[in-house]
Amino acid sequence: MALTYRQLLSEYEQFIRVEKNLAIKTREAYLYDLGRFETWVIEQHARMPAAGKITTPMIREYLNHVQLDLGYKSSTMARTIASLRKFFEFCVMREEIEKSPAAIIHNPKQPKKLPVYLVKEELVRLLKAPDLEAPMGLRDRAILTMLAFTGCRLSEIVGLNQRDLMTQPQSVRVMGKGAKERMIPMNELVFEAINAYLAEPRDSHSDALFLNRFGRRLSGRSVENIVRKHALSAGVFKDRLSPHKLRHTFATLLHANEVDILEIQALLGHASITSTQIYTHTSSSRLRAAVDKLDTL
Repeated sequence: MALTYRQLLSEYEQFIRVEKNLAIKTREAYLYDLGRFETWVIEQHARMPAAGKITTPMIREYLNHVQLDLGYKSSTMARTIASLRKFFEFCVMREEIEKSPAAIIHNPKQPKKLPVYLVKEELVRLLKAPDLEAPMGLRDRAILTMLAFTGCRLSEIVGLNQRDLMTQPQSVRVMGKGAKERMIPMNELVFEAINAYLAEPRDSHSDALFLNRFGRRLSGRSVENIVRKHALSAGVFKDRLSPHKLRHTFATLLHANEVDILEIQALLGHASITSTQIYTHTSSSRLRAAVDKLDTL
């Protein structure tokens, strides 16, 4: 005897929890989507049919409903489709149905998001925000400057030690993803900010470059708070400014100054050039300038 949708859903929950060992939030999201689908089908058809009676047009109708009536964004639509697709794949595996009605449903095209970055005026304001007379002002300015002009990841910044700084040539050694080491040149702004910070007495035996007020290595959360604090002070309200957005700024500045994309990839420590290509966006003003040059032809 065929199992009901509710019985299959119960078995599916156990399958993704025990056999697939999915994270609890992922399981909750899948089951929420499948529960909403069940509620809608019952509202439309007065009952929930067996899994084998659910058709592709029925699923498409439901997806139109959540997109048009409930205003689902493309990311939520994609998750809903994934939830339905995986559930019906499970039903096929259990031999409750012969073919999945969700197999030919395609994910919506995700809108391409350009990286958020600071323009020059915003960056100048941000770097001037720390109070250099305050105990931690020199440290904060060194952190902001290094994030903006080396493109270090947050984990790389907090993992830096004093011995990672090189003076000849001026550079910093960072340990990136996959324990891959790379050398990043430091321009004069970074070099001077770091030297000013290190010139202050350090009441600590830690080799960590950036310390908290207790003389211990600064945490990633603290660095995030430092960035947000000074962004607020500088009036830079760019989509909750974060260390990663300063990394975007570094890459964007390199691209704007016509640095080769392969060199940007090396500086950022990207394993794939695909990750770096998001920085090949350009501003409308630069596009306008390029078109205006055609007048001289």
